[in-house]
Amino acid sequence: MENNLFSDPVLERHFTGHVGNITQLRFSPDGHQIATSSLDNTVIIWNLKQAARCIRFASHSAAVYGVSWSPKGSLIASASQDRTVKIWEPKTRGFSSEFVAHGKPVRSVDFDPTGQLIVTASDDKAVKLWRVTRRQFITSFTEQTNWVRSAKFSPNGKLVATVSDDKSLRIYDVSTGECVRIFTEERASPAQLAWHPWGNMIAVALGCNRIKVFDVGNSQLLQLYQVHSAPVNDIAFHPSGNFLLSASDDNTMRILDLLEGRPIYTLTGHTGTVNAVAFSQDGNKFATAGSDRQLLVWQSNLHTYDASQFEAKSISSCDISCTGNSKATSNDLSIRIDPRESLAYRALDENFQVLDVTLESEDSSSYYDCCRCSAQLDEIVDHLSELDERMRRLEASYFL
Repeated sequence: MENNLFSDPVLERHFTGHVGNITQLRFSPDGHQIATSSLDNTVIIWNLKQAARCIRFASHSAAVYGVSWSPKGSLIASASQDRTVKIWEPKTRGFSSEFVAHGKPVRSVDFDPTGQLIVTASDDKAVKLWRVTRRQFITSFTEQTNWVRSAKFSPNGKLVATVSDDKSLRIYDVSTGECVRIFTEERASPAQLAWHPWGNMIAVALGCNRIKVFDVGNSQLLQLYQVHSAPVNDIAFHPSGNFLLSASDDNTMRILDLLEGRPIYTLTGHTGTVNAVAFSQDGNKFATAGSDRQLLVWQSNLHTYDASQFEAKSISSCDISCTGNSKATSNDLSIRIDPRESLAYRALDENFQVLDVTLESEDSSSYYDCCRCSAQLDEIVDHLSELDERMRRLEASYFL
């Protein structure tokens, strides 16, 4: 029976390289790379396919708070305390564009699903929408009354969600600029948000140690989790939509089973606050990072998870590994995973080659031509795919 039990998450790689706290991380669309932003003013691109090679982007003059990949993986946008957003090619030689996006530090940046728009959030209380080509400003969403910690496009790109220190979660319609939903929190400000893959729910990480999941369409609270003992800093949905990963000041990560409404894993390994978490697009991996400047890359194994076997495995796991006060309580049967004795943790990937990015300045017209041509090419490919799908449907209906 033991062999039929599902597999737990396991640490795969362990990286260090930043000299300041890691603030955010994102997998590339193909899952082969991870971008991390840091208080050390840099962004590092970690190559998961090559054991000893990464690149470092060090063009910001202050802390970098956010990073985002374009949908095709050809561009990265980074947001900084220096009030700028930089859009650049993630390779050792390429093009870079820079613009002053806000009057105060920029907390987050996010590409829309087409790769043609970005949204930025700032301490100046504003959220701004930009066209990637030629850094064209489109509009502002200005109903927040305090710092805006994060702004993200919905999966279909039609909505933008924001969280602010005014203790609000706001949903804006991109086409009209209208605020169509607002959720307020009494206890503490939200630090981060995550859209559910289906686009109908949003999870919010709160400074009062809690996580809330809202139904956007019906404007109601669906789930409330109190699984951390300190403020929650980041959250990420598994691509299946069935699991939620969270990071906290209590130095742990939690994985929640949303269908059953319970925590199923408590993950350790960081020696300080955990600031950032993310899943790869296929859900096979997730990564965690924080104030200890470590990047941990895990195999999720969530495709093997079986809720019907959870309690038996949880109790069995605790009987084997838990002693004294560390034993799971009746209210929290989550399985504890500590990778610090694993071979992957001890085999620290610290001897990799760090290559500094050499980029042409924003004044290069070639950059704009590159961005414009890339956007146009993506649009043409999308149109051709749509036409091809229509042809298949017509052929199918004709032969019927």
